[in-house]
Amino acid sequence: MKLFSKMISVRCFLSFLLSALVLVSAPLLSHAALIKIGDEYRGGRVVYIFQPGDLHYKANEQHGLIAAREDLPQESFNWFDAKVAAERLEIDGNKGWSLPTLDELKRLYQNKAVVGGFRDYSYYWSSTEIDQKKVFVLDFYNGEQVVSLKSGALSGIRRIRPVQIF
Repeated sequence: MKLFSKMISVRCFLSFLLSALVLVSAPLLSHAALIKIGDEYRGGRVVYIFQPGDLHYKANEQHGLIAAREDLPQESFNWFDAKVAAERLEIDGNKGWSLPTLDELKRLYQNKAVVGGFRDYSYYWSSTEIDQKKVFVLDFYNGEQVVSLKSGALSGIRRIRPVQIF
């Protein structure tokens, strides 16, 4: 009788353990299998999936960076207006967009063929400030980071590709 009782206890425990593993791992596996660089997601395109060591990385969860499907239409924004326009953007009911940091902009450049819609020979605004008057922009022709004034005649034409962390 004791042996039978122990067998039932062991089977119950194993059943519980397997059920718990399925509940924990199934959403992770299905989520990870669905999202990859270049996929449409939450109104944009996936640019990067966070890896161990990245700032926003969380073990056993998939997070990353998405970019709006296209640049914002106006080309003559100064940095301040570009920042506000990116933050006000809503795509398919999805809010929470922003100007990319310089590092995020570099990810966009690295995956520009997959994401699409970028213009060569164009500079894109970043949110990475140098001081009160200057920020970094990235040249999408060659990937070079350049210092730009936030406003004024020397700020020139800069494009805006909003991003969002998911």
